[in-house]
Amino acid sequence: MKDKELRKLIGSRAKQRRLELNLTQPYVAEKMGVTASTILRYENGSIDNTKKMVLEGLSEALHVSIEWLKGETDEYETDITDKKELQIRDVMGDILKQLPLDLNKTEDAFSKDLLLLMLKQYELFLDSFQFACKNYKGSTKDADIAKVMGFESKDEYNEIMFLREITHISLQDQPLFYSYIVIYILIPKETSVIPIRIQTM
Repeated sequence: MKDKELRKLIGSRAKQRRLELNLTQPYVAEKMGVTASTILRYENGSIDNTKKMVLEGLSEALHVSIEWLKGETDEYETDITDKKELQIRDVMGDILKQLPLDLNKTEDAFSKDLLLLMLKQYELFLDSFQFACKNYKGSTKDADIAKVMGFESKDEYNEIMFLREITHISLQDQPLFYSYIVIYILIPKETSVIPIRIQTM
């Protein structure tokens, strides 16, 4: 394949994947450390997009293989088909790239404990949210219970139970989250007091 044809193929596939994920050129540009106009030119093949560094950048930003970009295979070799999932993975990846943190031992421990606490909160919420969706979203199985409990309809019952399920954990643990931040902030910087470590599991 001629160089010009390869540039066109890489560009068209990169654009195809970007649009499939509903990503903007500025978003891809930020991930690659270039300008949006550069991504535009990569996509239309007007500048060289066949260099190893460019292909690796496009591959990482769009979560596809270099082989797919070059037309050597029709398989993406990725399970990401949703923009938000891609953004979540990108954010998590960016966080991991910052480790180890440029902080002292106490500050490093605090920041990591806080991250673990937030991730655990999301994990608990996710369990409750999935349970609520499966059991109360449009469910008709508890119509008799709803009637006995005095609800005007099964829909009202489902709505109340859905909200109860997804809020009880987050509301229960919010004080823990904020207390941890306050405890750390209020400790005088000049003291050698070790911040209280809160069990996150």
